[in-house]
Amino acid sequence: MIELRDTTKVYVSGGEKVHAVDGVTLKVDDGEFVAVVGHSGSGKTTLVSIMGGLTRPSAGSVHVGGTDIWGLDNRGLARLRSEQIGFCFQFPSLISTLTCIDNVRLPASFARGETGSTEHALELLKTVEVSEKANAYPSELSGGQQRRVAIARALVNEPSIILADEPTGDLDEDTEEDIMELFTRVNGEGVTIVMVTHSHKLASRAARILTMDNGSVSENGSGADDSPGDGR
Repeated sequence: MIELRDTTKVYVSGGEKVHAVDGVTLKVDDGEFVAVVGHSGSGKTTLVSIMGGLTRPSAGSVHVGGTDIWGLDNRGLARLRSEQIGFCFQFPSLISTLTCIDNVRLPASFARGETGSTEHALELLKTVEVSEKANAYPSELSGGQQRRVAIARALVNEPSIILADEPTGDLDEDTEEDIMELFTRVNGEGVTIVMVTHSHKLASRAARILTMDNGSVSENGSGADDSPGDGR
């Protein structure tokens, strides 16, 4: 479970304080698929960065699996991120000098101090349907294929949580649908997913929708259980 308690993040911009996240309290239960929607600058990315231990809050607390993550030292926080959380971003950030299979294997070396299993990495590439690109380099892949490899990389340490920030941004509609099918399948296997998206259509694929506005979060009801065409 992810739990934020009166969590705030304040930045200073042009001499003024900006509350990117403003006193947010919320829970995400194990196995949930939650979408976070809101206009640009509403605080969505900051919120998931705080959840994932990437951005330290100015106030409040964040608990993942019962652990106050911002009470951990740097080593403990790095271990938690490596072992429990997979990250998917709009830009895949694959390492250009590594093949796809080596990009997927890489996080295992941070988590366990060893090279990740080639067999496991290949199985994940099969899962995301790019196994034929295992020995290709990122520059030889389309944007959609790079995104698939990044998802495989996020799954290699078998995390309990996936945090995804605009994971289908700039993809064509068919590829976008394929990526969402992957997330739905992974969630069906028990992985908790929190996904930031600007698209209400994509958000409707989640079981729960949160809306951010000026750093605050409101509940927007359910997504996947609603009837098609409800406008969300």
